[in-house]
Amino acid sequence: KLLPYRNKCFRAPHSDLHCYRHKLTMPTTDRNFYLNLLHFAGAVIITCLMAMTITLLCILLKPHFPSFEVTSLTVTSMPINTTVHQKHAVTFDFQGLLENPNALLVVWYAKLHLVLWFNNSSLASLPLEPPPLSNKVQTNTPFQARFAVDTEKFPGGVLREMAAQRRAHGSVNFAITLRAWIKFKLGGLGFKPRFMSLGCSPLQVAFSPEYNDKNETGILVAPSECYAD
Repeated sequence: KLLPYRNKCFRAPHSDLHCYRHKLTMPTTDRNFYLNLLHFAGAVIITCLMAMTITLLCILLKPHFPSFEVTSLTVTSMPINTTVHQKHAVTFDFQGLLENPNALLVVWYAKLHLVLWFNNSSLASLPLEPPPLSNKVQTNTPFQARFAVDTEKFPGGVLREMAAQRRAHGSVNFAITLRAWIKFKLGGLGFKPRFMSLGCSPLQVAFSPEYNDKNETGILVAPSECYAD
């Protein structure tokens, strides 16, 4: 019996002597299978990469409203002691920070409006000058605003409620609402304008622990983050 070997002859059982050249190459069916497997794996990898790219672009291009923080509030000439009846203007000095959280989008502002509240009573409103459009993203835009409110225009009972808070807590809680129309831009491409309303509450303003018959001055205890109404 001759065993198969390269370039040798062998005798298979119950058959004649056969001579053949041993093939070292892969059978055609196996080669096609592995090629198809490689093509399939490549298609899967390309599909996954495209899906990841599209997902990342959707995340980066999804518009997010700007965040707003009140960093300072000073109240002057406040007749917080109700035993003193004075008619004059109370001044509210605000300082705040607008932040664009978008990685690729620039924010354009229009018709900025600030409303001052005590409890559910509106004390005053003030239009603000829109910040200049910046070509940068993720920028912080500081702003300042001043309200001068005549005490005669305060809704009825507001001064008494302020005095009650002052006696109970040593502070008075105010609130503001920032309203504006905003538009997101990416290069020369602009998105549809949207209305934004951000509320900041409570703004705890602390006054001196000692009462006096003069108009008192209070300052914001801590910066306050604002949230969508």
